[in-house]
Formats: sequence, C-alpha cells, structure tokens
Amino acid sequence: MKVGEFVFPQILAVSILVCSCSYPARADDQPIRPVLLLESEVSGMPGKLMRVFRTTYLPGAVNSKHYHTSHVVFYVLEGSGVWHEEGQSPVTLKAGDTFLTKPGTVHAHWNPSTTDRLTFTEFVIVDKGQRSTVRMP
Repeated sequence: MKVGEFVFPQILAVSILVCSCSYPARADDQPIRPVLLLESEVSGMPGKLMRVFRTTYLPGAVNSKHYHTSHVVFYVLEGSGVWHEEGQSPVTLKAGDTFLTKPGTVHAHWNPSTTDRLTFTEFVIVDKGQRSTVRMP
C-alpha cells in the first residue's frame, strides 16, 4: 500500500470500533429512562426554558439524593413510585397523582415495584444554560 492510499475496509472497521466505544449504553439498557418531549423558550420570561420529560423507571430503579435548581412538577402516568423529601415522610404516588418539588429541596425517588414500570412526566422551568438536577454525595 502506498502512503496516502485510501483503504475503505480498514477505515470503516476503525470507525465502527471508535463509534461503538464512544457512546454510552443504549437507553434501553438503563434503569431510568428520561425522554425530552419539549424544550422551549418561555414567552415573557427572558432567559427561561421550559422542559418537559417523560421518564420511565424500571422495576426497582432508584434516583438517589439530589435537588433541583428550579421547581419541578411530577405527574405520574403509570405505576406507582415513592418520593421522599429530606425531613419529611415518604409519599407514594400512583397514576394521576402530582407532586411539586421546590428549588433546593433534597429528595430521592424510586420505583418500589419488582414487576411494574413507573412512568411520569416532569415539568421544569430553568435558566438557559442552568442544569436542573444536582446530585448529592
């Protein structure tokens, strides 16, 4: 092979190897599966973004202690889950229930079922460039 000669099969093989190692596990393999349904600027609120997620927790999935930098409204679509704010008693939510978490409130939530999924929507308004979730050590 001459220097500079294009060898397609070798480049293709290296590209496939690099791509397969560069990406995280598929969403299908994750116990918590958030899907961004909407992200939009909020009219009349400069610098603010509205984000709406549909999140599914597989049986037994746990979202450990964290807080949000903004208000988050949860609406349960399917299954039931436990939301536990620090200093409060845990609350079990089922399909049709809503829950508001205020900014800075440390909490965790999980799917206690060993067989059923938990699916809910999350409505969040954040400053542009601001992350919504902050993990606790």
